[in-house]
Amino acid sequence: MKAHTKDTQAAITPQIALQLLKEGNQRFQEKHMADRDLLDQVNDTKSGQFPFATILSCIDSRVSSELIFDQGIGDIFSARVAGNFVNEDILGSMEFACKLAGTKLVLVLGHTACGAVKGACDDAKLGNLTAY
Repeated sequence: MKAHTKDTQAAITPQIALQLLKEGNQRFQEKHMADRDLLDQVNDTKSGQFPFATILSCIDSRVSSELIFDQGIGDIFSARVAGNFVNEDILGSMEFACKLAGTKLVLVLGHTACGAVKGACDDAKLGNLTAY
């Protein structure tokens, strides 16, 4: 499986991008992940990257977007922050991903038993994480 090129990225619509993520998640659930040579994909992307989606998710170690959507190197931009919320830094990254790098879809991914959300609900005070 090759990394996306400018042409393959341009052919993807938001609907196709969502379908690619759904198909990847189905492969993940069925334990039939796509056969990829990740080192080849590193070489494919050394002069540029053309991801088709931007995914905002939590830093939770159990919820890696690349894994649960069965995507390879260069396929998605992954923005991760505790509680999968948007601040200026994350929003700026997402603007870059969409406007300059050409991703077609923004997906916000939540998960069950999120410690950051629980902490916010419990009014946890943690220094930098709760500075505002």
